[in-house]
Amino acid sequence: MESVLMPNEIELFIESMIPQTMKQLGSEQWLNWHNRLQKLNQEAVVEAACVKDEHVKESLISFRKAPILVHEAILVNIWKYQVLPKLLKLEPAPKSTFVAYSIMYHEGVCISLLELVLYHSSCCETLGDSAVDLLDYACGVVSQLLSIKPQEKAINTKESTQQELERQRNELTFKIGIRCLSILRYLAENLDKLPIAIGSRMYTTHDLPVLLTEVLLEHPWVSNDNSQQFVGGKWKDWDGEQLGQVEAQVWLTLRYVLLDPECAHRYPITEGRRNQLVRLLPKVTPSLLDQVAPLMELKQWLCRMSCMEEFSSPPKPFLLESILEVKENILRECRGKWKKIAEQQLGQIFTDNNESLREAAKKLNEAYNMDLLEQFESKDRESCAQCGNGAIQRCSQCKGAWYCSRACQVAHWPEHKRCCQV
Repeated sequence: MESVLMPNEIELFIESMIPQTMKQLGSEQWLNWHNRLQKLNQEAVVEAACVKDEHVKESLISFRKAPILVHEAILVNIWKYQVLPKLLKLEPAPKSTFVAYSIMYHEGVCISLLELVLYHSSCCETLGDSAVDLLDYACGVVSQLLSIKPQEKAINTKESTQQELERQRNELTFKIGIRCLSILRYLAENLDKLPIAIGSRMYTTHDLPVLLTEVLLEHPWVSNDNSQQFVGGKWKDWDGEQLGQVEAQVWLTLRYVLLDPECAHRYPITEGRRNQLVRLLPKVTPSLLDQVAPLMELKQWLCRMSCMEEFSSPPKPFLLESILEVKENILRECRGKWKKIAEQQLGQIFTDNNESLREAAKKLNEAYNMDLLEQFESKDRESCAQCGNGAIQRCSQCKGAWYCSRACQVAHWPEHKRCCQV
């Protein structure tokens, strides 16, 4: 799979990264910035998928630019709920909405890139104080998974502009929330490399164990009829047992935060918390334990906790609470100016000038490598040699047979061994 950017381009793009302002969203300068960031994200995906030298990750670490991605995600998130509604009041039925959609999509690009690079603890360390903002942002978006599930547009149903943008916003919020589940795991696993206030906010301010419990019970990555599961950014047929990557991430995060030795000091088990957490016991099935063996320790912890009769709250240590610097700075800069910002952006976001629309469309088109997307689409279309479902793994020997799970690979081996290049 060919690279999207050359190493020198990657360094140039990342070294020149600067935080944008609310007023710049949708402008020509911002479209150029979005173009660059999208290319960086695509290059990071290629590097991760092909196990190549990760130039994007290394450059973000070298130039310490990961906090800018946090800033950009929070900036757009605030714009969605503060400025966009006012834009729609000023222009209830705009002729074109693709610039507005691109701004919302920009948030997803930032989170996608963060998800890829924060897998490495060295990149988590470069977050600095912005990690507090990222934790707050991620918990907020994840909590929205409890009430938002994307819905496809009904066939032959005409949507109003506001309905279209609301549907698109919900779809993007869902996908971003799914990615934030991975980000929460990376933050939890790297507490020793992050500001000391992160642990306190994770256990007390946001009560991450209870939040993850609610998410597991709601399982938003499964369709209402339990026939499909959200995997790799798409809804795919589901057999009802195979554990998806998203759910596995949540279970592993919960195991980490509850079994961490510091949990006993930071997270007193009250009766209310006990009642919430024990609801997970029926979910820890033999099938789940077969697929994620480390969860046996979590099950034992939950069983012991379910037998508790006395609840004590150890004294909370005094910690210097970190403020949400990124979010507060954005809100302080824009406070009382939301309507004015909307009026200034109206002409560039909901423009009806054909020449401006063509120029914007050209810039956005340059940001998306369709050949690359087609390669990933063809990969997604691989089917399991045993059951025919979507496959995500292939035989390590011949590289020719694809499987959806280890069980299918073992079951298919008597037939496959005749042609496998052992």
